[in-house]
Amino acid sequence: MSALRLRVIVVVLMVVAIVLLVALCQRDTVDELDPEAIMEEEIGTGIQSVVLAFGDRAAMDLVEERREIVVAEDRATRAKQILQELVTGPRREDAVRTIPPGTRVLSVFFDETGAAYVDFSNELLTGHPGGSTGELFTIRSVVRTLASNFPDLEGVQFLVEGEEIETIAGHIDASGLFDARQYR
Repeated sequence: MSALRLRVIVVVLMVVAIVLLVALCQRDTVDELDPEAIMEEEIGTGIQSVVLAFGDRAAMDLVEERREIVVAEDRATRAKQILQELVTGPRREDAVRTIPPGTRVLSVFFDETGAAYVDFSNELLTGHPGGSTGELFTIRSVVRTLASNFPDLEGVQFLVEGEEIETIAGHIDASGLFDARQYR
């Protein structure tokens, strides 16, 4: 075999290898970086990884905890199940509960504008420890938990026993929607 023919074969093989390598890299990148495909996937009944937001021990910020829970297909029922996990409190050592013990999530419903209405039992008010920081952490943790698990959420309204409330502990106006974009 001549040296020229050997060089041509080596060059052709190198070009083919480069083309295959580029094609494989592009395919992997497209598969990995397509979050829209993940977001559009229909979530059915089964186990889902959810994000819960609790207060940190220093009362300075929220800390997130990921849990695997069994969820329903219905969006409102799924939101209620996620919030019931929030009510049970954190498993992390560096986190504290933000919702008073004994509080129940009575229902959650969504309207056509993308707002969620969360109806808590009266223990949210009667069992709340008070203070502006505690009240703010309760609001922030509920809104952030829902916003983290429902990316299209626009806002959250707190209800107690089916009624709108003015405040949870007397410090923060809770009579309207809390904008979910501020809590993501």
